[in-house]
Amino acid sequence: MKKIGIVGVGNVLFKDEGIGVFIIKYLQENYRFEPKIDLIDAGTLGFGLMSYLHEYDHIILIDTISINDKPGSVFRLSPEQLSGIASYHQTAHEVEVLQMIELTPLTGKMADTVVIGIIPENICASEIGLTQTLEGTPFKTAIAQIFKELDRIGVKYEKVNEIPLKEVVKKHFGSYNGELSEKRIQEF
Repeated sequence: MKKIGIVGVGNVLFKDEGIGVFIIKYLQENYRFEPKIDLIDAGTLGFGLMSYLHEYDHIILIDTISINDKPGSVFRLSPEQLSGIASYHQTAHEVEVLQMIELTPLTGKMADTVVIGIIPENICASEIGLTQTLEGTPFKTAIAQIFKELDRIGVKYEKVNEIPLKEVVKKHFGSYNGELSEKRIQEF
């Protein structure tokens, strides 16, 4: 049986930079997959990403990409296409992701990898949550692109909950754009 993983990369402390991780948490809370797949919050894992690229047969990697295009644009990229984007690596984790994608084939087996890249609007503000630009259509487009990839590799998915993104993020990280979760409010 093939080993399949969806890997969300990003720093949730810097607005849109966290979209990859937020998507993983959203999928965990709202969907069931058959056969079972791994939903991986890789945060800013960097060089640790290589083990996933070795261990899995298929990887769908979700991250922001820093290219000169409209914020909220969503791209499906192969590792070769990502390597060809000179301006991609503008944050520390983007550099590490690109290095791992380029180095892993040199060290042996590499998963069939697809990158779903979302152009951020704001990765400088220190706040957990997405900008309005990304939390609407771009978020839904990224999810739809993930489902296209799952269809391509034969994974079925079923929506089992209707928990909104904002509530998912508050549950896992305590706040969303300054709004605290009920649990965090009770702690004060």
